[in-house]
Amino acid sequence: MKPYRDMSELVVHCRKDIDYAIEVVDRGRGIAVVAIHAGYIEPGVGDLAADIAGDEHSLYLFRGLREAESAKLRIPVTRFREMRLNTLLRRSQAALHIDAAPHDELAVHLGGSNRRLCALVAESLAGARIEVRPPRGRGAAHDPTRFYNAPENGGVHMAISQGLLRRLQGERLAGARLVDEEHHNHRDEESVGGQLVLAVRQALASYWAEIRSDLDLTLERFERATSQFPPSLRRPGHEQSRGNGHG
Repeated sequence: MKPYRDMSELVVHCRKDIDYAIEVVDRGRGIAVVAIHAGYIEPGVGDLAADIAGDEHSLYLFRGLREAESAKLRIPVTRFREMRLNTLLRRSQAALHIDAAPHDELAVHLGGSNRRLCALVAESLAGARIEVRPPRGRGAAHDPTRFYNAPENGGVHMAISQGLLRRLQGERLAGARLVDEEHHNHRDEESVGGQLVLAVRQALASYWAEIRSDLDLTLERFERATSQFPPSLRRPGHEQSRGNGHG
């Protein structure tokens, strides 16, 4: 079943909230976690994205709601453009796109233009004993035209192998709790899914702490520099009004 070419073609032939649904949680200028092949399109991808986003990060999900029609909704990453996603990414510092890779090995493929975030995710996953591999198609994941690279600091594409996704789905069916429902804390230390969620969330937290630190330093430098300006430059409106008062 051939997928629709883009969102324009999809919305002509499909019904919102019957064939597909879009979920957006905008938590401000932070990190956006995105899954455009959620629901029945790539089972497990959307749940994983939501667990990783937790209560801290923005979330965008495009879900296929009908299993029989899901293959047609799998718009390629290279052609996925949607207004609400574009708006969210423009407001975000970085993005993490979660997708599926068509292999049976238990591995995660990482790529994207944000090399620092990519390195943090890779290091954290390796620490959780989850195999990390390069992106499928080396240069493609770094393509600046791909939506997950649109934020100010770029993004990361995390492709989960089908074998690993099936393992995670099996854990869910067996009742493994990947995260605490209220606090999104790791629950089942023996589950691969729980380890993966915790590892990626730790990487996102480390990256966001670095960004906040950099922003604070930039603001401090700006305030230090402007404090050296003469009063006439720092408060031009005030000085002008004083001059007019004496005229």
